[in-house]
Amino acid sequence: MLWLVPALLAVHNAEEALFFPRYLPFVLARLPPGWQAVAAPLTTGQVWSALAVVTGVAFAVAWWVHLRPDSRTALWLLLLIQSAVLLNALWHLAVAVVLFGGYAPGLVTALVLNLPFSLYLLRRAVREQWLSRPARWALVPGAILLHGPLLAALLLVTERL
Repeated sequence: MLWLVPALLAVHNAEEALFFPRYLPFVLARLPPGWQAVAAPLTTGQVWSALAVVTGVAFAVAWWVHLRPDSRTALWLLLLIQSAVLLNALWHLAVAVVLFGGYAPGLVTALVLNLPFSLYLLRRAVREQWLSRPARWALVPGAILLHGPLLAALLLVTERL
């Protein structure tokens, strides 16, 4: 079941990659002025590269869990990825409603696949105590860090690739 983490993320990232180019001008036009300056240099190639890296990392961590099923670090990292995916699903919903007034790239898979699977997997991890209580709570700030500053840094790095 843990292989569903990278598999569903890959499906979601494919939806984003497919629809992002058409939405980029609309995104830039709808952002607040301060954010437009930050996002304006963003290219489709950067987004595609970042999506590929994120997907690859998720598969690598799932492979690590597969090879070392007793590794709490590997499991925590995979659950961290899923926690960030849950945050991303909520982000997609907010962006679709507030910014676009409808669809945003990635919204369908975020709500249909990633949101329910995230809730299921994370609830199961809590119920079956896959991680200690402090490790589970550490997923919250970790997901915020992963979905925010680290993702933004990845986009900046892909600019140089």
